[in-house]
Amino acid sequence: MGAGKKFYENNGFESTIKEYLKQARNKLEHELTGTREAMRLIAIDKTQDFLKVMDRGLDKEERDYLSALIVASMYQSFCYGYGIGKIEGKSDSKIIL
Repeated sequence: MGAGKKFYENNGFESTIKEYLKQARNKLEHELTGTREAMRLIAIDKTQDFLKVMDRGLDKEERDYLSALIVASMYQSFCYGYGIGKIEGKSDSKIIL
């Protein structure tokens, strides 16, 4: 086990970030409906961009899957950004992963 991991475990970093991730998911699911909808629309646009650049067609199921994958990535990025921001706000220092 590396010294960095031990440091984070000793300071409760893992449990803190997990709690903030849970809070972010809850906010995204229940409060930030506009943000969720914007992410969905962006994912649809990115799927269309992908089809144009690749010059390849996908059937509806494949397009839906690609859009869902993009949305899931955006949700995850949002949650991690929220969690890291909360930790940085409480510790008044930058977190570098």
